[in-house]
Amino acid sequence: PNPDGPVDHDVPVLQVRTAEGKLLGILFGYACHTTTSVMQFNGDYAGWAQEYLEADNPGAVAMYVQGCGGDQNPYPRGTIDLAEKHGRSLATAVESGLIANPKAVVGPLRAALDYVSIDYSKPPTRAELEQRAKSTNRYDKRYAETLLEILEAEGALPRNYPVPVQVIQFGGKLTMVTIGGEVVVDYSLRLKRELGKNRAVWVAGYSNDVMAYIPSLRVLREGGYEGGDAMRYIRSTPHPGPWAETVERHLIDRVHSLVNRLHPKHD
Repeated sequence: PNPDGPVDHDVPVLQVRTAEGKLLGILFGYACHTTTSVMQFNGDYAGWAQEYLEADNPGAVAMYVQGCGGDQNPYPRGTIDLAEKHGRSLATAVESGLIANPKAVVGPLRAALDYVSIDYSKPPTRAELEQRAKSTNRYDKRYAETLLEILEAEGALPRNYPVPVQVIQFGGKLTMVTIGGEVVVDYSLRLKRELGKNRAVWVAGYSNDVMAYIPSLRVLREGGYEGGDAMRYIRSTPHPGPWAETVERHLIDRVHSLVNRLHPKHD
């Protein structure tokens, strides 16, 4: 549907084996949003992939890490059958990663976690919210009413939100970067480009907190659902509006800061 858009088709795989070579664990990831749209509990494509991998590798535990798939959808999508098919495709890619020239990962294991205060753009005024609360759209109405309640109780709307950023360093050969929220694919592509000269870089979203979409500057300026429209749907955290245009710069800068703290000689 968008052939010129950015995509990340890497399937990172980390396997754990005994000294004798027995496979104990498979940690794998991919940048992909949901396949199903049914209102029932299911593991989606990742759950199917885990099931296939464990069936094909008895005794091993398969674990999935969600990549920066905030704006990277599978196609076709929408049903349990399609989730199963996508799971098989992913499992096949993981199986390739288990045997195709695997590289040893050694210690020491080091990690650093920090929270970045990400600013919101200019918040709506009380008058704007009062007008919006009269909307016949139930989502707009609830959104405005919720923000008015916060304004009444706190005297002001929140100006920022602490987004968690974590870096996990496996020796000098593998760096895992995690960011909270539904992170868009631009972050993965950029961080692998900037950090991956002398090491493998694995970037994950949806980590330590999922509060909203985390758009890049490109996506934020495009607008649309991931760029800010999704903020009007009240979930666990009410947001007074889209993020400010500093969102990408602040998150990327903090990632580099944590990498420098753990591995000062990185390129």
